[in-house]
Amino acid sequence: EAVAYGAAVQGGILSGEGGEATNQILLLDVTPLSQGIETVGGVMTKLITRNSVVPTKKSQTFSTYQDNQPGVVIQVFEGERRLTKDCNLLGKFSLDSIPPMPRGQPQIEVTFDVDVNGILNVHAQEKSTGKNQKIVITNDKGRLSKEEIEKLVKEAETFKDQDEEAAKRIESKNGLEQYVYNMKQTTEEEKLKGVFTEEEKTSINGKYDETL
Repeated sequence: EAVAYGAAVQGGILSGEGGEATNQILLLDVTPLSQGIETVGGVMTKLITRNSVVPTKKSQTFSTYQDNQPGVVIQVFEGERRLTKDCNLLGKFSLDSIPPMPRGQPQIEVTFDVDVNGILNVHAQEKSTGKNQKIVITNDKGRLSKEEIEKLVKEAETFKDQDEEAAKRIESKNGLEQYVYNMKQTTEEEKLKGVFTEEEKTSINGKYDETL
């Protein structure tokens, strides 16, 4: 009944009917689901949250997972779950020719831009070279129905605790890997080479190989 009433009110506003009361109501279009990209471990990293008023634009900087990684794949999802396997894939594209650098050093800015018509533009740029790629996602292909959206929202609420635990495990694993990687890099720095014994270096490198 509330939904039907809302539709009737909107119809009254669009048609210019309804009098003084409806003239004071401002209609706002919002994003029906959160939108983001997949990061290490299959985590859904949201850039635009559900019910954000459109048009809207958000940017976030990401980096690489491996040394001298030549490119990244930007996978765009919509949904409310913490892992992308439980979200809806909207599209993907590659950003290649990233200059050789240690993991975590390249700065890749990803921008989500939703216009007034709900069309999503996703743009990725590697900052040191300016190289960029983008994808445009419209409303007529691969998008979910109202019923499917409602189902995803309900599932996110049902599995909230389970999803949080899974995300925490992945974040802990990523944190450990980064710590071990940083330790290995420290032993290889020219100014610190004399600080570590060969036995310590061997031990750290062994832990690095075990973890990664």
